[in-house]
Amino acid sequence: MERLGPVNPSAVRRAVTHDAVVIIPGIMGSELVEADTGRILWGMRRALEYAARWHHKSGMAALAVTEDERAGKVGRVTARRLLKFASWSPLLGGVEPYTNLVRGLRPLVADPAAICEFPYDWRLPVTYNARRLAEAVDRHLTAWTAHPAYEAARRHDPDGRSAEVVLIAHSMGGLLVRELARIPGAVERVRATLTLGTPFHGAVKAAAILNSGRGAPVPLPHRQLRDLARTLPGLHDLLPAYRCVEINDDMVPLTPADVADLGGDPELAAYSLDRLRALRNASLPGHRMAVGIAQHTMQSLRLDSGVVTPQAYVFQRHDDDEIRRDEIGRPIMEDLKGDGTVYRYAGHAGGVEEVAIAQQHGALATCGGAIDLARGLLTGLRRLEELGQRLGHGETGLEVPDLVTVGEEFEVTVTGEDIPRRMRCVVQDSGDADRVVREPQLPPRRDASGALRARCMLPKPGLYRIKVSGGSEPITRLVLAATEDPELGS
Repeated sequence: MERLGPVNPSAVRRAVTHDAVVIIPGIMGSELVEADTGRILWGMRRALEYAARWHHKSGMAALAVTEDERAGKVGRVTARRLLKFASWSPLLGGVEPYTNLVRGLRPLVADPAAICEFPYDWRLPVTYNARRLAEAVDRHLTAWTAHPAYEAARRHDPDGRSAEVVLIAHSMGGLLVRELARIPGAVERVRATLTLGTPFHGAVKAAAILNSGRGAPVPLPHRQLRDLARTLPGLHDLLPAYRCVEINDDMVPLTPADVADLGGDPELAAYSLDRLRALRNASLPGHRMAVGIAQHTMQSLRLDSGVVTPQAYVFQRHDDDEIRRDEIGRPIMEDLKGDGTVYRYAGHAGGVEEVAIAQQHGALATCGGAIDLARGLLTGLRRLEELGQRLGHGETGLEVPDLVTVGEEFEVTVTGEDIPRRMRCVVQDSGDADRVVREPQLPPRRDASGALRARCMLPKPGLYRIKVSGGSEPITRLVLAATEDPELGS
């Protein structure tokens, strides 16, 4: 019998795309520097700088949009790169850097040069930054198709087609991408789009930020944020355009007059709300949409004498848009949760299938489920169920304060249906290689409200990551610990 010689198999190629990729961060997701001095205004390496600046009366004043900038004379502040270090803001909370997302996509492209990171000045209007994005996409695609690695990768593509663009956008970045639909030719060579936690219909939290510091006494950092926010067109671009203001057993849309009443700029509000409504039915090429779920989220509000009271519910409605009422005529309230910033259905674009991920807003673009979704989009994944359990089929929620005082206890609240004995909570120091500094003990049983609650105390100033897991991907939230007296510099 003839013996066959050894077989030398051909090399197994990696599944890579020859397309170009553009990553667009969310609000506060780009490092901002002062053009003349090079001073970092946002995106500092050390978390303690955030505490010092937010606790000083003029600490964040350089970020305010000036009258010249509002008139279009920009350049005083430049966006240098995507966020490289965890950052923190009152009310908006922590923002994780985009390092993991970029690192996770590199093996899926033909060469690192195929990935473009698009930093932008998030203080300025979405429309301005969208025009810059359109120009950047065009430049990047031209540069990539001239790169030596491009032709080799294209020859291995089964279709042999020319390169197109894949857009991956977090939070406000998705609003920039959707605005491209109004720029002639801007999406002609876009193959696919992934948005992560984008507030397509706005976020009540934007109204709460503009109102922060009115009414009951609050720490100075929140008043600092309010004073800064009312100058920012970019923050006004996040105002909710859906029916969210509760009045006389109904909910009505927010108006520019309401925004003026709560402390914002009515002119900026009118422009932003009109833009959001005009784009309500805009579509994007190959759009995939990930939304955060299971987190306590502002969904509606009451406005009384200029003071906003956020509410974690909306009213149920019938198919004919009438409010559903109980047997004695009261509106039926429903808590649909979200990602802690964007209410679940405010993050929906019409006609696009939802991928739900149980995660906080600031961590949504860096969690494993979102990165898996982005990787699948690059290599042509069609079936969402192939992503498996990493998309967060569990619905664990995490609630902690955004600002705590060093040496004082605060509460960690965990919600959801996971088995308590499988739940683990750890506290990492984001400024010390994510070293675990505390491990709050969650109780073995839920309380009467169905939550697990633990007490925690942080030992020194810094930015800490609270991480809760129960056998699936952890839910995380950044917390700033400070020693400053809240009234210093007031």
